[in-house]
Amino acid sequence: MARIHRGSGLRTQDLVARAKSLRESVQPLLPHLTPDCPPERFERRRAELEEVRAVADDAKRLERLSRWGDPMARAYAGLLRYALEPEPPVLAPFPLPTGEVSFAALARTDREAEVAVQLGDDPSRLLLGYIDWARKGFHFFAGRRTLWCTGRSNQPPPEFRAEKIADLPYRLTEQSPGRRFVCSHLASGESRPFLEVGWAGDGSVFRVCRKCAKDDRHLLSSLSDGTASPDPSAEFPVHAELNVACSAGSECVHADLPPLSRALEHQYEIGRVGDSALLDQYVAEAKRRIEHTDRPTFVARGVCYGSDLVRFLDALSPSPIERRALESVLGGTDGYFEVDEPSASRALERLWPQHSEEILRSIVSDPEERRRLVDDARGAPGRIAEILKRAQRRSEERETLEALPRYSRLVREAEWVDRIAREYRTHRESGAERSILQSLPRDGKERGLAFGLLLALGRANAHAWQFTPTEQEFGHSLADRAHLLLVAPAGEYHRALDRLLQSAGVVDWGTPEGAR
Repeated sequence: MARIHRGSGLRTQDLVARAKSLRESVQPLLPHLTPDCPPERFERRRAELEEVRAVADDAKRLERLSRWGDPMARAYAGLLRYALEPEPPVLAPFPLPTGEVSFAALARTDREAEVAVQLGDDPSRLLLGYIDWARKGFHFFAGRRTLWCTGRSNQPPPEFRAEKIADLPYRLTEQSPGRRFVCSHLASGESRPFLEVGWAGDGSVFRVCRKCAKDDRHLLSSLSDGTASPDPSAEFPVHAELNVACSAGSECVHADLPPLSRALEHQYEIGRVGDSALLDQYVAEAKRRIEHTDRPTFVARGVCYGSDLVRFLDALSPSPIERRALESVLGGTDGYFEVDEPSASRALERLWPQHSEEILRSIVSDPEERRRLVDDARGAPGRIAEILKRAQRRSEERETLEALPRYSRLVREAEWVDRIAREYRTHRESGAERSILQSLPRDGKERGLAFGLLLALGRANAHAWQFTPTEQEFGHSLADRAHLLLVAPAGEYHRALDRLLQSAGVVDWGTPEGAR
């Protein structure tokens, strides 16, 4: 039941002022006719309105005219009758897509006619008085200041079209030919799901991708509000598309995608869902069908590579370790796999929850280390690629160190030099330099060895002040053999270490494990 309430004094003044204006002319109750619009029907309405205006001071005649005849004429008669003896009116609500308005029930006519007459200084309200005519074949366009009728032509007036383009809820670029308006992502050729609303009368279409679409915006309403036509759905058709660039042929699942369901389209048309929600629900509908495919199908940001895993991985630009991890999982995939961005890290993040053990097994052989990395990833979601790099680095460091000989007994100087040489192989110049400075003793042969190693690293100049002239001279004599130790292959490591220590006067310095 409609809510009815008494109007305020101000509302009474509004109605009286409106009636006074319409006593002067009925033209504000008629649309502007374009050359395509036949005038006969509008002239008949004008004649009935003029008949009412002619008796604007006769309350009894106005009372009778408010009960029969043209709906707008009845509403007009009721308003003029009310203005003769105004009192606080009884108001009723009238729902509109943009909100609720109130009108006074002053005549025996339909609500639309009452609203059109009482609030018709707004073209969108005046349009309500012609909705019935639109259903019978006429086209109306309510702009900011003018209501146009184009008759049976659905082509909008240029002024109305310009207003609509200026008021679009998104910043769209017009592409030619074809009068296509698209968002920046689609304009640059990106393959993203998009919503399309057509405008048949204008011969144009408007597209916005999922990244741009907002749920508090409604592209269809922005274009269709202020229009009335025989078939609004045909005048403003709604379409959604996954927009996948597929080169996998007719057997690919993307070759036969479902259209937007009628149920979802209807929810959008009546304003129950916004632009982004429509796209999300459409994508979900399509994905339910797509993901049932048993063919390997790889997609990265709207580009389908079919079952070509090599091309798909190339598109993700993975590092060697990321590629190895992705191949370990995706190499056995039978089905659909998609990432929204062509990024190896995004693909790994998607795979990690179900395939973390398999991914790490391709990189790390130690089960305990794999468990530690899984725990690390749990505490740092979104950093899977970084964790894999750390795992690769640890694995490579372990392999590097395991290739070097192990010693059962080392004298102090030999233990120190061996530690620095191993640090260099895992953390290069910066790590070796840091280790030298942090463990540099106050005296002993290690200081001359330290300066020789710094020379070999190319880092001696910045630290020469910490060494006496004698230590520096000693270090210069050892620099060449220190360099050979740092770069020696694993099989030559023991010999290079021995030659450096012998040159420094350190003899009987240690024995490799397993040596007799």
